[in-house]
Amino acid sequence: MLNHGRRRLERKKRGYGSFPKEIFKKNAKINKRSVPLLECPECGKKQYAKSYRVKRLELQEV
Repeated sequence: MLNHGRRRLERKKRGYGSFPKEIFKKNAKINKRSVPLLECPECGKKQYAKSYRVKRLELQEV
């Protein structure tokens, strides 16, 4: 009985580099989370805008 369990485990581990299941490898995030600091031209009050994950951030004056 023990030999059958060993054979079964070896067959299970065969494709995953001695692990019973495949290890989930997640890629690193390539987008940085940008938090722009906005300043009011009239009163000078500063506040942070909502942050998003973007590759490129473009700000325009209104």
